[in-house]
Amino acid sequence: MTAILTLVYPKGTKEFDMNYYLTSHMPMVQATWAGCGLQKWEVVQLDPASGNVTKCILYFESAAKMQAAFGGPDAAKVLGDIPNYCDVQPLQYAGEIVGGS
Repeated sequence: MTAILTLVYPKGTKEFDMNYYLTSHMPMVQATWAGCGLQKWEVVQLDPASGNVTKCILYFESAAKMQAAFGGPDAAKVLGDIPNYCDVQPLQYAGEIVGGS
């Protein structure tokens, strides 16, 4: 069953660097976790009036593979890159797809 991790980035004290996020960070995420079952990702720019600036949705083959990616040796590299594009930690919401159209 496909597992999804949604990362929501609240507004920080410095501007979110969307260019870096899309051209450097997310390609690194794809390259690093493709072997851990990462199928695809999506980035959504949010209305700043919501208090959040960006949402990223990561799709993994299963919850077990998603947990393995975040518990694996390369997780530190991915998570350590966060200060290069923002100064806040994302809120994380994990789950499995149970329906859709």
